[in-house]
Amino acid sequence: MSDSNTAESVVTLSSKAEYENSINLSQHVPQAKTISEMVLDAFQSTRESDQIRELRTAIRQAHDSFDDDKAYELMGELKQLKDAEASDIAALEDLSSKFPISRILSSFKDDPAFQEIVYGLALKVLNQTHQAISNPSSGKSKVARAKKEVEVFTISKDGVNVTLPLRTPRSRLNIDREALEFLGFTFVGEGDEAELQSETFLDNAGTELAVNRKNIITALQQQTAFDGYSIAAQ
Repeated sequence: MSDSNTAESVVTLSSKAEYENSINLSQHVPQAKTISEMVLDAFQSTRESDQIRELRTAIRQAHDSFDDDKAYELMGELKQLKDAEASDIAALEDLSSKFPISRILSSFKDDPAFQEIVYGLALKVLNQTHQAISNPSSGKSKVARAKKEVEVFTISKDGVNVTLPLRTPRSRLNIDREALEFLGFTFVGEGDEAELQSETFLDNAGTELAVNRKNIITALQQQTAFDGYSIAAQ
């Protein structure tokens, strides 16, 4: 019995791993991928508070106006707010260690803010699914585009070159570990389990950006980060 359980645990993937495998195989129609991405984005976008997003916008505006004093003041406020939210996250992690996530979520089922997230997401899925079923032919051109080869970029510094493909947003970043480490990012762990030590990076204006292929490539192209590196499309 123990052997069969062990064998089963080896082949069983987490839902996250199964999703990433499926989304990268391109076996689903584009409409289905769009809806699934929308579900994930709805939850991931709630990880950062409105106050932090507003402060970041204000910092960018101060930089654009060359008001360094104001930008410095706002960056101090941003640090204080992020420290406070980090404390909140620690408290939530302690709570999650004491209660199963299903029980925690059920306790919020009547909370207006939680209902706004859940029902707002349900409405988006309803509308997108209806559109996909009602207009199946609209996905044909998207299917053709999906089959187009992935853009590949060459990143260079001091005579050393590495490649970075512009993969789908949900592709795991550890697939391109060599390129990211070349740019100075650090991974923790090995193989498929490797994760970035930090999920953000700062551009030359001090703006914090999420670490993803699009942001990295854009920053290199616009020379707003990664000084000394160059990039070219293959």
